[in-house]
Amino acid sequence: MTEPTPSSAPTETTAVHPRPGAAARSGTVRLPDRTAGPAGVLLDMDDTLVDFSRASPAALAEVLGAEADFTTWMALTDHWYPHFTSGRLSYQALERNRLAEMLTVLGRPVPSTAGLDELDARRKRAVESRLRLYPDVLPFVRRVRAAGYRIGVLSNSDGRQQRRRIARLGLRPHLDAITVSGESGLAKPSPESFFLACDRLGTPPGRTVHIGDSLDNDAIGAHRAGLTAVWLRRKAPDGTPVPAGIAVVTSLAALTP
Repeated sequence: MTEPTPSSAPTETTAVHPRPGAAARSGTVRLPDRTAGPAGVLLDMDDTLVDFSRASPAALAEVLGAEADFTTWMALTDHWYPHFTSGRLSYQALERNRLAEMLTVLGRPVPSTAGLDELDARRKRAVESRLRLYPDVLPFVRRVRAAGYRIGVLSNSDGRQQRRRIARLGLRPHLDAITVSGESGLAKPSPESFFLACDRLGTPPGRTVHIGDSLDNDAIGAHRAGLTAVWLRRKAPDGTPVPAGIAVVTSLAALTP
């Protein structure tokens, strides 16, 4: 997850790396040719379409207090997340385990399951009250839909939560399909999650682009499933090597029909 600075406009830069660690090339990423048949665009949700990493720390502090360290929260997320993506835990179980461990770190009693759910529901409401679309999102989806592409969301999260957020942020009219791991039981980076999203979108993997902020779950996962993979890096590059065949952009404006 990234923490963007909304006041600074991202650079429209892309890179397709012929080998790990190769230098970036400036330019744009072109979407599949629509004249050859149906083509689609899949988008991750958090930190791709919405500024989750800005909203989440403030919400955590509101609900658990200023002493609730967001770095610790993210470390707990990183610990439990693979259990979810591998199918060993439901997303709700991930949330309960993470919150219980956070309360333990803070030296507070851990409530019942119902109490954990109520407390986390408060945190999520606080997150949602702060969520905003990135400035490049609506211009991008309008431009792509006008060009005849099908657009979908593919998210690793809770289904009801993501559908509610999509509706509240005004994205639903722009989407042809929504696929959420909490509903399907298939999480990125598994190829099956991408195949299902493409099937719902009505476009084959080879004519579908997937865009997301996670190198592993979004870009590498999509590439292995046969999609055109685009890693959206809204913050400054940190030198992370990028595998061959993955495009890197810092703004959705860098993708053109």
